[in-house]
Amino acid sequence: MDERIYQIVEQIVEIHQKAYEFYLPLVEDVCSRTVSEAELSHLLDYLLDLACDEKILELYKRVCRSICIYIPVVLRVILTHIGKCGKRKILIQQIFLKRKENKVFQIL
Repeated sequence: MDERIYQIVEQIVEIHQKAYEFYLPLVEDVCSRTVSEAELSHLLDYLLDLACDEKILELYKRVCRSICIYIPVVLRVILTHIGKCGKRKILIQQIFLKRKENKVFQIL
């Protein structure tokens, strides 16, 4: 059972890495030009779905900073809330991965 959980966590980490590689150019593009509300909304929705990953969360923050530069109070509230959610999920993933590493070393 534990091994299966570790495999699932590894797959989630791989998915997040692939998502980061996919979304990075899109974020760079959106931050470099004026975009429609619909395009921005879609990108933020997709990024927020994966905000449990630290790198994806940073992409989300980058987009927010580029569009919210004139409303810093709203930006701080949004980023604080999302940061708290993301940190909890990241911590859980790190615990699972650390346990797996310890288990591998114990077997060796």
